[in-house]
Amino acid sequence: MYLKRIFSCLMCVGLVMNLWVSVLSAAELETEELFPRVEAVSFESASLKKTKRAVVVLPEEWQSIKPAERRTLVILHGRGRHERSLIDDKLIRQQLLDSGLFVILPDGDDGWYINSPERKQDVYETYLEEVLAIVSEQYELPTSQKQWAIAGWSMGGFGCVRFAERHPGRFAAVSSIIGLLDFPRSGLPEGQSYKVPVDRFGSDEAVWKQFNPIHGAEKLRGTSVLIITADQAFDRTMNEQFRDRLIALGLPHQFVELKGGHTFSVVRAAIPLVLIHTQRVLQRN
Repeated sequence: MYLKRIFSCLMCVGLVMNLWVSVLSAAELETEELFPRVEAVSFESASLKKTKRAVVVLPEEWQSIKPAERRTLVILHGRGRHERSLIDDKLIRQQLLDSGLFVILPDGDDGWYINSPERKQDVYETYLEEVLAIVSEQYELPTSQKQWAIAGWSMGGFGCVRFAERHPGRFAAVSSIIGLLDFPRSGLPEGQSYKVPVDRFGSDEAVWKQFNPIHGAEKLRGTSVLIITADQAFDRTMNEQFRDRLIALGLPHQFVELKGGHTFSVVRAAIPLVLIHTQRVLQRN
């Protein structure tokens, strides 16, 4: 019965791995309380073949919330950050705790949340599927996309939009903060580009196109989209071009330009907007 429940969960989140890869018994999961209602879940990742962990922020009296009504937000961190970056910030931690959402913060390393064409062992898209399956099982999270949203900043903004595109219908809302949404590519204006990590993406620009979220924007149809950039951020042109692509496709969205650069202070200012957007969409559902 236990294995049957896990199998059902894995299929519902679209995990494309063999059953034996992601089935973990309760004994193989380790949980640690980092702060009240903030837990770290550690496990041996079958996809990356190393120990990984995710941080989970829990709503007040979460165990009394019916599983079918557990609204969940996944937030992907930026390059050089980690799964604790948001909850180690006292202000953001409290905002997440007050949101009423189950918040999942995976550790994405420097993997760009993609299955790298260069580093065949770095299957970070598959790993993210694995994380969501494991945390969903551990906290009895619903399988309906109406109760799920995904967000991220910088590298995580790229990752959350691309992951939503790769899993159409999986999330009701997606929010990108200073994300690299027209990337990897060349030809951007000076000061509005970012060096492509060729050790991850390779050097073939035809392959880059396969990973660039702007080319998969159509897959966001039916998803509530929030794009946040900043007036002095190097990602601004990328976000404006992604916005223009959504307009061309006739896809409704919100576009917000904050004051500042490609900085964590902008992330801090944007988190409340992401939470409002997520709560509005998921509560409507």
